[in-house]
Amino acid sequence: MGDPKDFQFNLPAEAKPAAHPLREKIHPAAWAAAPDCTSARPEAPASAIRAIVIHATAGASTAGAVSVMVAHRASFHWLVADENEAAHGDFVWASAPERRAAWHVRNNCSHPEVYDGARRVNDWSLGVEIVNAQSGGDGFSDWQLRATAQIIRYAWAKYPNLAHVVSHARFDPARRTDPGENFPWEKFAALTLAGLR
Repeated sequence: MGDPKDFQFNLPAEAKPAAHPLREKIHPAAWAAAPDCTSARPEAPASAIRAIVIHATAGASTAGAVSVMVAHRASFHWLVADENEAAHGDFVWASAPERRAAWHVRNNCSHPEVYDGARRVNDWSLGVEIVNAQSGGDGFSDWQLRATAQIIRYAWAKYPNLAHVVSHARFDPARRTDPGENFPWEKFAALTLAGLR
């Protein structure tokens, strides 16, 4: 389905969606861990946010993803549950406050086609984790794609400078492959942009 290192699409400024709420619930354990694995943004989110980075957990559960926040001090703003979890089909987990910079991309990473090659991606991005083992047999559900597209549309309406949707692998190709070659990036982009072009 493509090379994750090439996964990027840009959001057309003239096609911004109308504001709408996101169906989300705060994950208590993630929210409790967030103060120790996020940091203050140098700018207010309203002006700072330029990109959303799409990740996959390389694990099989929400609980496993949240444990990474506690044990390894990595973090992300939303978590999209897998098919065998109660949240799947209903809501996404809010895992860290949007006003805080989540630690989901290494500080020395960048890409020349994203925000003019700026580094310190966490300062100007939002992170979305999708629960998926990144194995050949673990596909992404239609609901996971739709839910992730809705996160993008929610943020796109909210943050006036948001312009890029990018895979983690695009920023860190030597170390990361997520969301993985099985992620249907073109279908996901079409869902995100549906009715807006």
